[in-house]
Amino acid sequence: MKYFKIFCLSLFLGSTLLSCSYTPPEPVEDPTNPRTAPVAGTADFSNYVAIGNSITAGFMDNALYEEGQLNAYPVILAERMKLVNGGAAFNTPVFASPTGAGFSGFVPGTATPVGRFRFILPTCASIPAATSTLGLTPAPIVPGDNLTPYEGDRAALNNFSAPGTKSFHVLVNGYGASQQQGNPFYWRFASAPAASVLGDALAAQPTFFSYWLGFSDVLFYAISGGSGNANPGTNPATYTTNDMTDPAVFEAALHASLSALLGGADTKGVVATVPDLTEAPFFRIINAALTTGGANSPLPFALSEEQAAALNAGYAQLGPAAAAVNFRGGKVNYPVITTATGLRHMDPGSDFLVLTTPQDSLLAGSISACNPSQRAGWGITKPIESRYVLDETEKNLVKARIEAFNTAIRAAANAGNYADRLALADIHQLYEGLDNSRNSIAPGGYISVDGLHPNPMGQALIANGFIRAINAEFGSTLPPVNIRNYRQNILPEN
Repeated sequence: MKYFKIFCLSLFLGSTLLSCSYTPPEPVEDPTNPRTAPVAGTADFSNYVAIGNSITAGFMDNALYEEGQLNAYPVILAERMKLVNGGAAFNTPVFASPTGAGFSGFVPGTATPVGRFRFILPTCASIPAATSTLGLTPAPIVPGDNLTPYEGDRAALNNFSAPGTKSFHVLVNGYGASQQQGNPFYWRFASAPAASVLGDALAAQPTFFSYWLGFSDVLFYAISGGSGNANPGTNPATYTTNDMTDPAVFEAALHASLSALLGGADTKGVVATVPDLTEAPFFRIINAALTTGGANSPLPFALSEEQAAALNAGYAQLGPAAAAVNFRGGKVNYPVITTATGLRHMDPGSDFLVLTTPQDSLLAGSISACNPSQRAGWGITKPIESRYVLDETEKNLVKARIEAFNTAIRAAANAGNYADRLALADIHQLYEGLDNSRNSIAPGGYISVDGLHPNPMGQALIANGFIRAINAEFGSTLPPVNIRNYRQNILPEN
C-alpha cells in the first residue's frame, strides 16, 4: 500500500506551530475488475463443459435464438474462466437467428413457425385515446425460423444443453436421432443419430463441468396446468411429455451422470439446485392483473341475485362434480375452475392461471376499450379448463418434487466419494431472495418475456451464483460480472 502524506499548517495554538498528516483511504476495489490477478485454485478450467436444459442453453423469450445463447450463464462463466485458463475457447451450438425457433412450434393449422416472444404495444385505430389503456402484451414474432442443423465443428463444442432435456434424457442414446424422434434442439448438434448428451459431453474430455438439470423434469407438468401424471412410476420409458419425473429416477440419473463426469482423476465440477418454478411470473401475471385495482379490480366480480341464482341452477345440472359451485349476489365472486376432484371457485392466492390462458375469453364484458367483441365467459358461464390452471394441489406437488430433487442434489454435492470435487450452486436460494420486482418480466425484472426463463441480466445473476460456489469450494478467485452490463427486457419504441 502506498501512503501519501499531505502536510499542512495547523492553527496557531499557544504560539506552537504544529504539523498534521493525512493518509487517503485505499480506493474501494471493484470485485468485477480486481487489481490482483484471479487464480484457479484447485480447479482446472482449461476445458469447461456445460450440461443442462433450456436455461443452460440460453433459451429466452420462449425461443432458441442467437442473443439468448450468447448470454447464457455458461458463456458468461467461461469468459471469467478465460482469466485463468489462458483464454480457452468455449463453443456453443449457436442458432444464428434473430427471431428464433419457438417452443410452441407452428401457428395452429399452418406450417408457419413461431418465433420468440417480444413486448408489443397494441394500438386502437378506432379509438386512439384508448391505446394508452391497453398496456404491454407479450406476443410471438411470426414467422419465426425453423430449426436447422449446427454447421460448426460438433467435436469442438462445450455447451451440450438443449431445451426440454430432463435428467434421464442425457443418458438416452438416440435422444437427438431426428427432428421428429427425440429432442429437435439436441438433434441440431448431436454428434451422431445414436449419440447421447452425456456421451457427447464426455467425448469433449472436460476438466471442469457444470451440471444443472431438474427444471424440465417439472416444467411441462406445471405449465400444462398439471395435465400430466405427477406420479408416473420409475420407468421413464413410459413417461409422457407432461409427466413429472419420479424422485428415484431423478436421483439415479443424477448419480449416473456425476459418476461418469467425475471419472477423470482430476475432473471437478459444480451442480445447482432447482428454483421454485411456481413463483415464476408465468404463474403470477394474470392473477395479479385480475386482482389489482382495489374496488375496481376484475376479481372478485359482481353478480345480481338473479344472475347468481341462474348460474347456480345451470351448474347444478352437472351433478356432484359441481357441488362446490356457489355464486352469490354482490362483488364477491371468483371464477369456476376445473380440478381433478371437480369444479370449484378459484382462490387467486393459491390457484394460478398460466400465462397461456386466452385472456380475451376470461370473465364477461367487452374484450377491451378497442375491441367491443364479448369475452367468452370463462369462469362464469363456462368453467376454466384445467390445462390453464395450476391449482393449489398441483402447485404443492410441484413444490414437493422440486424439494425432493434439491435434497438429492445437495446430498450428491456433500457425498464423500465426491469430496473436494463438486461445488454446489444454490440457485433455489438465489431465486428465493428475489422480490416481485426482480422475479418479473416488467422493467427491472430478471425474467424474459416468456415468464419462465431469465433474460441476459438474469443469466448474469445466475452466473455470479455459480462463480461464488466455485470460488468457495475450490479456492479460486474468478471475479463476478457486473450484471448491469447485461440487458433486461426490451420495451417497444412506440
